[in-house]
Amino acid sequence: MVAMWSAARGPAVLVLAGLAMLAAGSAPDGPGRTPDTAAESSSRWVPRYSGPGGGDHPRLRLAATAGGGMSVFVRERRRAGWSLLRWDGASWRRDPLPAQFRGADRLEVGSSPSGETVWAVVTITREDDATEHLWRLSGGRWSKHLSQDATWTGVIDVEVGPRDDAWFVTRMDPDGERSAVLHWDGRAWSHNAPDEFDLTSAAAGGPDDVWVVAPRLGDRTFHWNGAGWREVRHPCAGEQAGPPCRGRPGLEQSRQAAQADGQAWLVGPPWPDGGSPVVLHWDRTRWRQVGLSATRTGLTAVRADPVGGVWIAANPESGAPYVLNLRHGRWTRSTLRAAGPGERIVDVVPAAGTTRLWVQTERPGRGRAGTTATSSVYELA
Repeated sequence: MVAMWSAARGPAVLVLAGLAMLAAGSAPDGPGRTPDTAAESSSRWVPRYSGPGGGDHPRLRLAATAGGGMSVFVRERRRAGWSLLRWDGASWRRDPLPAQFRGADRLEVGSSPSGETVWAVVTITREDDATEHLWRLSGGRWSKHLSQDATWTGVIDVEVGPRDDAWFVTRMDPDGERSAVLHWDGRAWSHNAPDEFDLTSAAAGGPDDVWVVAPRLGDRTFHWNGAGWREVRHPCAGEQAGPPCRGRPGLEQSRQAAQADGQAWLVGPPWPDGGSPVVLHWDRTRWRQVGLSATRTGLTAVRADPVGGVWIAANPESGAPYVLNLRHGRWTRSTLRAAGPGERIVDVVPAAGTTRLWVQTERPGRGRAGTTATSSVYELA
C-alpha cells in the first residue's frame, strides 16, 4: 500500500537547518567555511510520500517540474510498469503516461534545472531482448524521440541541461561494446564521447560545459567545451592518488554535478568505510579538495540548483543521514533526525527556482515474504 501526505494534514518533523544564498563566483570554502563547520538550521523535513522500495531495482524516480513542483515516477509492488504522481503544492495527483510506460521494466529519468523539460528512458524486455525508448515531456505533452537496442548497453544516466539539451550515458558491454554518450541539442541527435571504453555518468552546466566520468584508474573526469573532450586530472584519479586523496588509491562510484557558472563537484564514495569521504570542487581552473573530516560516511548524491546552491547527501554508518548545503560561501547541515533504522538518502532533487530540496530515502525492512524496503520522499523547506 502507498501512503501519501497532503500539505494540510501531513506530519512535519522539525530539525535544525538554515539556508543562505551562494553568490556567483564566491569562494566555496575557506577558513571557518568548510563542511566541517556547517551549522544546523531550522528548516523542516516534511514527509510527502511513502511506498514499497526496490533495493537494487528502484521503484521510485524523482524529477523536478516547473514552478518548484516535483514528479514521482512509481513502480508499485505487484503491478507492471510505471505511474506518475505530481505534487501540486497541497497533494499528489496522478498524471497520465504514454502506454509504453506500463510495460516498462526499468526507467531512468532526468529533468532540466528549470523543471520545464523531463526526459525518460523506458526499457522493455522480451525474453532475452531489451529495447529502450526515449521520451520527452515538455509543455505538458509527451513525445517519443528515439528507440534503440539495449540488450547489453542500456542508458545508465540522464543529464538534462538548461537549454533544452540532454545527455545520455550508456553502459559498456564487457564483450566489446564501449559506452556511448548520446546528445540531443534541441534539434537533432549525435554521438559524442571521449575515447574511453567505460563511462558512468554525466553532468552539464551548459551545452559547452559537460563532464563525464570514466571509472578506470579512479574515476577520471573528462570535460566537453563545445569543441572537444579533454581529461582533467584531480587528486583522486590514477594510481598515484596519495595523501591528497586522504590515502585512498582512487575514488570509486563518485557522483558529480555542474553549475551554470562553470563550477563543478565530485563526491564519493557512496558507501561508508574507514576512510574520510571525498569532496572535490572544480573552480573553473582546477580540481581541489574541500575539507571534510567525517569518517565512515558515504556521499550518495550531489546536485546544483538553478539559484546557485549545492547539495550533498551524506549517510553515516551509524547515526541519522543528512544533507550539506552551500550558499553564499557558507555551509549548513540538515539532519533527518526522524530517520528509521537503516534509512539512507539515495537521491536529492532541488525544487526548480527555489531553495527547497526534495529528498528520496530507502529503508530496509523485514516482511513475511522476506526482506522488503520502503521508499520515502521528503520536502526540506
